[in-house]
Amino acid sequence: MRILLYCSLPFITALIGWFTNFLAVKMIFRPRREVRIAGFKIIGLIPKRKHDLAVKIAETIEKELISHRDIREILQTEDFHLHTGNVIKKRIDRFIDEKLAANPLLSMFVTPEVAGKLTETLMEELQKEIPGLIDSLFESVEKKIDFRKIIQEKIDGFDLSRLESIIYAIAAKELKAIEIFGGVLGFVVGLLQLLILFAGGGVHV
Repeated sequence: MRILLYCSLPFITALIGWFTNFLAVKMIFRPRREVRIAGFKIIGLIPKRKHDLAVKIAETIEKELISHRDIREILQTEDFHLHTGNVIKKRIDRFIDEKLAANPLLSMFVTPEVAGKLTETLMEELQKEIPGLIDSLFESVEKKIDFRKIIQEKIDGFDLSRLESIIYAIAAKELKAIEIFGGVLGFVVGLLQLLILFAGGGVHV
């Protein structure tokens, strides 16, 4: 009977190891609100450090991933200037067509060929000004956009249950592996303890 009790030791330590890691994973998010147990304050890691996490993520994204300089470089590429010019030209063409269709008298003097020539001349001059216009507009927008503040506020306002579900959806296998590893490690520790007991003659049937 005693030998069975000793042999169950690795399974008991495996259960303890699994449960400890299971609890540790759960305590990343739980409890979401501070609770007191025997005088100790207990709250999940993410709920407790959510603001600090938001500040750090926002800071890292602004420094390492995206900045005003990155956006400025995109806006000042030749492809973007050409695309902007094409968009403006289409709007001008549509405006002229609508005005000519609404005013038959005007269409008698402004033929499609004349309208096309006017638009072409206007666009030649405007295309030269687009880089400066974009740069000027971006400077105005840049003063009003604070990436760090926007990201921080978004994360601060993120619902904890939704954040938890997203992280579990992304890292479900890894989190489950941590729990299993706790069980395996607990089993190994229990087995070593059992071997030590047998080797030391501490086990008696």
